Amino acid sequence: MSGSVLMRCDGGAAIGLGHVTRCLALADELRDSHRCVVAFAMRDPGSAGAAAVRSAGYDVVPIAADASSDYADELAALVAARHAAALVVDVRDQLSRASLDVLRTSGVRIVSVDDGSDRRLACDLAFYPPAPQVDEMEWSGFYGRRYAGWEWVMLRREFAAASFTPPELGESSPAIDILVTMGGSDPVGMTEFAVGALELLAMALAVRVVVGPAFSRAETLIDAIARSKHAIRVARAPESLAPLMRASRLAVASFGVSAYELAACGVPAVHLCLTADAGRTASIFEREGAAVNAGVFGHLTARQLCDAVGRLVGRAGERGRMAARAARLVDGRGAQRVAALVAAVIS
Repeated sequence: MSGSVLMRCDGGAAIGLGHVTRCLALADELRDSHRCVVAFAMRDPGSAGAAAVRSAGYDVVPIAADASSDYADELAALVAARHAAALVVDVRDQLSRASLDVLRTSGVRIVSVDDGSDRRLACDLAFYPPAPQVDEMEWSGFYGRRYAGWEWVMLRREFAAASFTPPELGESSPAIDILVTMGGSDPVGMTEFAVGALELLAMALAVRVVVGPAFSRAETLIDAIARSKHAIRVARAPESLAPLMRASRLAVASFGVSAYELAACGVPAVHLCLTADAGRTASIFEREGAAVNAGVFGHLTARQLCDAVGRLVGRAGERGRMAARAARLVDGRGAQRVAALVAAVIS
């Protein structure tokens, strides 16, 4: 089949790149497996997120309205201009339910991604990770279909299920002892905090720090690395994260898309959460025995993070069990499943 799909998302230094990353995963499946024509509507065409979209081969059409206002007329005009059969919405702005209702009554299929606002009630399809908040939301007036769970997490193809056995911790192994990855921009400085916390570990380790394309505090990070007893290398906006993850025994990561990517790669992780709401979702990983939830950034000390990491560094068996459980939960094929459903509703 074929059809036109408009993706509405943003990404950059202030909000990170998670929304863009998962929308690109879906876009690739729609384009390559279902012959859909996909374009992205984005607020800042000069952002790192827009650059990633263009690099993947998609058109970026600008949204002029700022994040504080509804932009019903502008979005409707873009949908009409692209002859879009479906609109995928992955935003945290003032786009209203009423705006989506109007589009839906015109025949456009509306798809939402991890949306906690009442916009979700105007959607034909609504997708969520395995978050406890989903069942707690008010769903009266929703006539679409809701999908929530591990199988609906949208990741890029490089994270599709692959066998991976974490190596044992040992000086002779070339593997990365600890991978630090805090997303595409890390606006609050979790990377430097994690590097500082690792200094409290007794043993010197091989540490790889990933900084995304929108990371803006290079000098601060370089200073922290220069003072470290660990052998730290920096990977700046690597083309592919999966090989780095699969080469790691353990990760310290911001909770978000990276958490699911690490799980798909079979890497035990210690999660730092940006908000209490993210912490609730991260608790699902911990309950399943797939990761450790260290807590909310700004409410835990470097010593607390160090202790959480240290307990795993010294326990190869526990890391192995955690890695195996994580890989069973996330198979990396969520984007394929979502694309199939989107294609079906516009066929």
